[in-house]
Amino acid sequence: SPAAKSSQTKSNKRDETMSSSALDTSVLPCIRNRRSIFPSEYDKSPAADVDPAIIRSLLDAALWSPWHGKCAGNPHPAKFIVLGRKGMVQMQELTLDYYDRNWKKVGWGSGRRGTEEQYLAWRKMTHGEITGRWGPCSYMIAIVMQRQSGEKRLPEWEEAAATATAVQNLHLQSTKFPSLACYWSSWHDAARDSDEMKRFLNMKPEDKCLGFFVVAQVKAGQKD
Repeated sequence: SPAAKSSQTKSNKRDETMSSSALDTSVLPCIRNRRSIFPSEYDKSPAADVDPAIIRSLLDAALWSPWHGKCAGNPHPAKFIVLGRKGMVQMQELTLDYYDRNWKKVGWGSGRRGTEEQYLAWRKMTHGEITGRWGPCSYMIAIVMQRQSGEKRLPEWEEAAATATAVQNLHLQSTKFPSLACYWSSWHDAARDSDEMKRFLNMKPEDKCLGFFVVAQVKAGQKD
């Protein structure tokens, strides 16, 4: 019948559209070109600062990540605090000050323990990284998971997962800028999780810092 033929035609067109969509790989270069680029590969020249407009584009992409946006009208679980050169130095000095007061109790770095002589050797190396390893960085972006408040809220792991997807969007958007070097540093865990860091980043009591998204320029001609 004419009605049956019309229905079959619509079905065929729908199948063709779905097949065409399934073969659309336009997003794959963005995914395949995502990289973590580490400090040894950063451009140390004075002209290597990253344009703030690029940072804004990364953050815009980040907040388009999936999350449970209709849960009691809460904001996106991911919050990003952008530290420029002064802020990066202050954060690293805070890290060292924290370990100076607490290394005997919590160890240092990512839980290393030992003698005072070993701690002081680590401290000297880490202090040198402020202008050495991290010197070429234009920004460190604190990655904060904002915990929902109130009686009705979802499990914390879901908010951490949503924050991680936002960080992945930072990485994906960074592929638009071939000279951009980015990676997610979990940082020194005891200092990262400390009350001092929470105050520095203006976090709420249940919020969690998940590390820092480091942004710099990659050295010219660097091999992938």
